Amino acid sequence: MSHKITSLTNKVWNIQGGIISESKDIVEILASNRGITDLESFKNVSIKNSMPDPLIFIDMTRAVNRIVKSIKNGQKIAILGDYDVDGVASVSIFIKFLEHIGADYAYYIPSRMDDGYGLNIPNIEKHRECLIIAVDCGSSSSEELKYAKDNNIEVVVLDHHRMSSIPDDAIIVNPHRPDEKCGYRYLCAAGLVFLCVMGINDQLKKDGFYSEKEEPDIADYLDLVALATVCDVVELIELNRAFVAAGIKIIRQRKNFGIDALLSLAKGNVDVNAEVISFVLGPKLNAAGRMASADLSVQLLTTQNPIKARKAALQLDELNKKRQAMEQEMMTEAISSVLEDQNFICVYNPDWHVGITGIIAGRLREKYNRPSIVISCDSQKKGKASCRSVDGIDISAVIKMCVDQGIITSGGGHSMAGGFSIDVSRINDLLDFLPSAIKYKPGPPELYADCAVPLSLVSADFVKSISVLEPFGMGNRYPKFIISNIKIVSAKVVGENHIAFTISNDEEKFLRGISFRSLNTPLGDILFNETSFINVLGTLAISSWNNQEYVNFQLEDVSPCF
Repeated sequence: MSHKITSLTNKVWNIQGGIISESKDIVEILASNRGITDLESFKNVSIKNSMPDPLIFIDMTRAVNRIVKSIKNGQKIAILGDYDVDGVASVSIFIKFLEHIGADYAYYIPSRMDDGYGLNIPNIEKHRECLIIAVDCGSSSSEELKYAKDNNIEVVVLDHHRMSSIPDDAIIVNPHRPDEKCGYRYLCAAGLVFLCVMGINDQLKKDGFYSEKEEPDIADYLDLVALATVCDVVELIELNRAFVAAGIKIIRQRKNFGIDALLSLAKGNVDVNAEVISFVLGPKLNAAGRMASADLSVQLLTTQNPIKARKAALQLDELNKKRQAMEQEMMTEAISSVLEDQNFICVYNPDWHVGITGIIAGRLREKYNRPSIVISCDSQKKGKASCRSVDGIDISAVIKMCVDQGIITSGGGHSMAGGFSIDVSRINDLLDFLPSAIKYKPGPPELYADCAVPLSLVSADFVKSISVLEPFGMGNRYPKFIISNIKIVSAKVVGENHIAFTISNDEEKFLRGISFRSLNTPLGDILFNETSFINVLGTLAISSWNNQEYVNFQLEDVSPCF
C-alpha cells in the first residue's frame, strides 16, 4: 500500500512500501512496485527472445525492397536525419552498414538554427538523384513529401513521431501510423532503423549479395540503438529493454572508438549503465546539435580512427561546457519572466539560443510542475518554441489545436514534449489562447519512492543487488529510496551551484551525497542549516576513486522523520 507525506520543501512523497529491515527483500519489493510478475524472465531479457520480424510493420517490406534495389543498382542513398541523439544514432547506423557493404551514400543533418526540424524542400532537391531515407523525421512533412512525389524524387521515411494522416503513396514506416496494428509504439527511430537494416541485410543475404564479400555483424550497431533509446526517453520495456541491455554490453566492450573516447573523459572508472548514457554521454552528443552542427556527433560515432575520435570527443566536451554556462544564464532570465498566477509557463526572449530552449523548458517544468513553453528566434527571426509537459496534459494535442487555430505555423511532438514555429507577431495571440487549451490545476510536485531503508542497510552490496533489474529508465524507473532518521553532518558548495554533503545515523555510519543545482534554494538552505533528524529521498549509486568503491547518494528532497 502506498502512502503520501508532505516534505520540508512542500513536495508530496508517494511512498510505495514501508521501511524494510532486511536487504534480501529489496529486489522483490522493487519488482512488485513495477508490476513485474515474472521476475526471472525480466532479469533474463534477451534480443533473441524479443526480436520481431522486421517486416511486420506496414511499409517495411516496401522500404526494404526499395533500399535493396538502390544498393544493387549502385544508386546513391542520402540519409537525412535529426540533430538529437536519436537522429544522429539513426544516421550513424545506416552509415556503418552502407560503408561495410560498399554502397554509395551521403548524409545530411539539418542545422537547428538555420534549417529547423525535419525535411525541407531545398535538401530534398539537393539530393534528387538519390534515394532519400529520412530517419527520425518526415512523418509530418506532408508538403515536402508531396513535393518529392511531384518531382519524381523517391523518399523512404523511418520515423516514430506521431502522425495524424498518411501522405498518398509515401513509404512511411512508423509505429504511430494511424493504420499500424503491430504494436511497438514505444520504439525510438534508431530501434526502427536497426530493424530496417536487419530486414535489408536478410534480403541481401537471400539474394546472394554476400557470396563474395563479408556480411556485417549488425548486432554491433546495438550500442547506437541503446544510446538513442535511453536519450530519447522512450519506455524501457519489452524490445527496448532488450536493445538497451544488449547495447550496454557492446559499449562496455569499447568497440566504438567515439563512445570510448567520450567515456575516457569522465572522472573515475565508469561502469556503463543507462544512467551513464543519459547523463554522461547524452548531453555531450546533444551539445553538437544544440551549439554547432550535429555532424560532429556523427563523425564521432562512425569514425574508425581513435585519434579523430579523441579530437571529436574533446570538441563535444567543450561545446557541452559552453552549453552549460549559457543554460544557467538563460534559466535565470526565464525564471524572472514566469507568471505565478498561470496554470502554464510560456516565456519568450528572441536572443535565447534555440538549441537550449528545450533544456530550459524541462527545467521550468521540473521547478514549477506546470506545462512549460520556451520561445526564442532562429537566424531568420522566426519564433521557435520548445515545450515540456506534465502528466495529464498532452502537449502535442495542445500544439495541434494551436495549428488548427492558425496561431502557429507548424509543430508536433509527443505527449510530454514538442516544439513549434510561430510568427513572433502572434505570441500574444498564443498567450491569450493557451488558458483555454491547457486545462490543468497546478499542485505540488510529486516524488516517487520505492521504500524507506535505514542507513545501516546501505552498502555497495545493497546497491549492486538491485542491478539485476537494469536497465532503468522510462517505464522501469530508477529505484529511489528514503533513508530514514539521519542527520546532516557536513555540507559544502561544489561547482557553480551544487552541494556535497555527508549524512549519518549517529551510530558511526556515514554516507556521502550530492544535491545538484540546489544552492540558494529551500533544499540547499536545509542542507546547510538543519540540525535535527530528518529523512532524505534520492538514488543510490556506486562511485569509484583511486580504485576504491564507495556508495554515493543523489538527493532529491528531505522530510521530517516519520
